[in-house]
Amino acid sequence: SSSYSHTVSTLLKHHFPAVVAEGMAPPQRIHLPPVKIHMEWQRRRRPGAGLYNPGTTCFVNAVLQCLTYTPPLANYLLSREHSSSCRQQGFCMMCIMEAHVNNVLHTSASAIMPTAIINALPHYFKLGMPGDAYAFLHCTVTAMHRACTSGHSE
Repeated sequence: SSSYSHTVSTLLKHHFPAVVAEGMAPPQRIHLPPVKIHMEWQRRRRPGAGLYNPGTTCFVNAVLQCLTYTPPLANYLLSREHSSSCRQQGFCMMCIMEAHVNNVLHTSASAIMPTAIINALPHYFKLGMPGDAYAFLHCTVTAMHRACTSGHSE
C-alpha cells in the first residue's frame, strides 16, 4: 500500500504543505478529503452566543470557544455532515460538538449554557473545582477522534 501512502502524502502536501513535513508519515486513513476542508469561514458570521460559567467551568468555556471559532472545524460541524451518518450508540462527542457549535452560532440568545458538554464531563472534572484546560482539550479532541473512527458509516 506504499502507492496509497504516496498518493495521500502528495495530496496532503499539495493542500496542506505546512502539515506534512518530509519524513512525516501521512495519516493511515483520511476521514475527510482535503478538498472538503475549508480553512476560511464558509460564510460571514456575527459572533455567536457567549457561554455561562456554572461553578468554575471557565476552563471548559475557554476550550469550547477556541474549538467553536476554528474555521475548518466549525465549517464541518455547521454542515451537520457527521450526525447525518453517525451510527455511534450513546455518547458521541462529535454529535455533541456539532449541536453545540450550531447552537452557539445560530441562536439569538446573548449567552447559552453548554449543558450537554458539562453533563458529559468525565468524572475527574468536578463542577466547583478548578479544571485544566489542556486536559479538557485533550479529552475532547480524543473523544472527537474516537467518534470519527468508530460508529460512522463509510
